Amino acid sequence: MSSQVLQQTPPRKKYILTSVAVGAFLSTFDGGVVNVGLPKMAAEFRVSISMIQWVPSVYLLTMSALLIIFGTLADMYGRKHIYNGGYAVVAVFSILCALTNNISLLILTRLLQGVGGAMIMANGLAIATENYPPEQRGKNIGTLASVAAIGSLAGPSLGGIVIGLWGWRWIFILNCLVAALGFTVSHFIIPADRGKGKAKEFDAWGSLYVIVGMVSFIYAISNLNDFGWSSPAILISLALFLLSILAVAIQERRAENPVLDFELFKVRIFWTSIIAALISFITMYSSTILIPFYYQKVLGYSPQAAGLFMIAFPLGMAVMAVFAGRLSDKIGYALLTTGGMVLNALALILLANVGLRTPLVQVLLAVFGMGASLGLFQAPNNSCIMGNVPKNKLGIATGISQLVKNLGMVLGITLSVAVFQYGMRARTGLAYPDAFAPSAATVYYLAAGLSIIGALFSLNRGHSKPLPIVNGKKA
Repeated sequence: MSSQVLQQTPPRKKYILTSVAVGAFLSTFDGGVVNVGLPKMAAEFRVSISMIQWVPSVYLLTMSALLIIFGTLADMYGRKHIYNGGYAVVAVFSILCALTNNISLLILTRLLQGVGGAMIMANGLAIATENYPPEQRGKNIGTLASVAAIGSLAGPSLGGIVIGLWGWRWIFILNCLVAALGFTVSHFIIPADRGKGKAKEFDAWGSLYVIVGMVSFIYAISNLNDFGWSSPAILISLALFLLSILAVAIQERRAENPVLDFELFKVRIFWTSIIAALISFITMYSSTILIPFYYQKVLGYSPQAAGLFMIAFPLGMAVMAVFAGRLSDKIGYALLTTGGMVLNALALILLANVGLRTPLVQVLLAVFGMGASLGLFQAPNNSCIMGNVPKNKLGIATGISQLVKNLGMVLGITLSVAVFQYGMRARTGLAYPDAFAPSAATVYYLAAGLSIIGALFSLNRGHSKPLPIVNGKKA
């Protein structure tokens, strides 16, 4: 532990975590608050759904491409300036998003806003890890996970209120206010750091290959269901992705300071934790994408009621993440992460067996249970990842873990939609509600199987038990 951490007073430590929590809130709040405004944006600019979808998509693409790069830059030059700079970039381009008068400018400003989002997301976990003793790591990461879940709750609800009162442009003003708060708090609270210095040259070519690879992969997977495997756009994107992977592998072997440090993946506990995390996010997004359709098109609830029912999932995550994080500091992560994935599989099996006559409360409990089980998994798993990398590689580890979340989201949505649509086509003679249940059940059963695989990775990743704590100090 650094002398700087030892000299921190407990109140100061709490404020650092509060500052990082603003970034965790913003990371999920932005998606919810913007998505709820897409119909109004499309109507004002008179564009199609496929065009307006680029407003959230370009933000995701930009962040995914830059997370690893900003994590590496933070390891080299220090985290505070990059983290604070991210808030400033998000705030400035949120204002510009609100002032745009055509769809092209809106997409461009969202792209640049995504640069700031990557700067924030690539550093939050690293700052929370290096400024606190190891015996508090799980509790803090659990708190951040809970705050992120609250952000996903607040985004759609606040966004709907703001749009109803003042119009869609004000959702970006709201985004700016959250970013400005984060900048102010982090500027005065987070201690300055120097990183590992500028002695080594930044790996510009490796960064370029990573950007091309991530953008081409996510673009291809995101549009696979719409364009199909034979589409030239998909084939070119996948070819670019494969070439980029090859270029990265060659470049990083000879780079003095590689932007993607493959040494981390030689550590069993790291790569197994990353794979388990990827599986958890795939199962999360493969199931939650179908639930709103069940509420509205099968049970016949209004969009407002369906939105209210959707709270069950992030609420389960928010409640369980804090508990799981604290418990992981005492008993380690293996039992919690493995149990979380097994429970997630059971919750998915329950969802696979709901139908037209299933009581709503049973459905809500199953969705809540799925959120709680993933909360049980993710906080200890993130604590495991951050606790088993060297301090000078915390940034790159954070970048990789956040990138895995984005990849899991894209893969989960793409795979679930493809399987679901195949099932619906096979049941074209049935009414929509009758065809929906068995088609969705196939998705849920596949996700449950993936959860069991994730549980096996969690169980066999290796062991890193926390040292005993005596009188509040590490023994």
